[in-house]
Amino acid sequence: MTDKSLARFYALAQEFWSQLPPQARFRPLEDAKVFTRHQELMRGWVEPLVQGFYDTLFAHPATRAVFREGERPQREKTLRDWYLRTVAGPFNGQYFAWQTLVGLVHVRRGVTNAMMAAMWNWVVETVSRLAREKLPPEEAQGVADAWRRLGFTVMALISESYLHAYLEALAQAEGVEVGQFLDRAQQEAARMLARLSPG
Repeated sequence: MTDKSLARFYALAQEFWSQLPPQARFRPLEDAKVFTRHQELMRGWVEPLVQGFYDTLFAHPATRAVFREGERPQREKTLRDWYLRTVAGPFNGQYFAWQTLVGLVHVRRGVTNAMMAAMWNWVVETVSRLAREKLPPEEAQGVADAWRRLGFTVMALISESYLHAYLEALAQAEGVEVGQFLDRAQQEAARMLARLSPG
């Protein structure tokens, strides 16, 4: 991906990032220091992480169904590249634009936000376990906390991008602007909720 092809995702990432309270999101300066301090150790976890990630997905029928026959090696390479780029940093606009692009990819591939959130949980739990096995407790907790904040932040970017991509595709199919389509969706949601409310 080039900066030019990521341009719209830079803008979306900034928009979504601004919605996240600073105390509840990834901290690019402080958390990046944790990643830098333990970069070499975390690089050594790439193969078990990639193997376990795809073993988990392929063991469950709903997530297995997302994949085409024979594509696992290509998908493993994508995850391996992402993981190594993540542990190396930097956590800049390009990185978060790339994460935001994943929402559109997931719409195209039929990966649900539920699947994505569950696997982010798997990644954070796996990295936290490996950190506890290899580091003193305080350092391990720092790694786990940084990964947890990254996970929730990236989940937010991906899920918002996923929703935006769906709305944009539907709006284009209907021949209206995304804002108009969102207004219509909110109005219909209000009607649906009213029908659920007691008399």
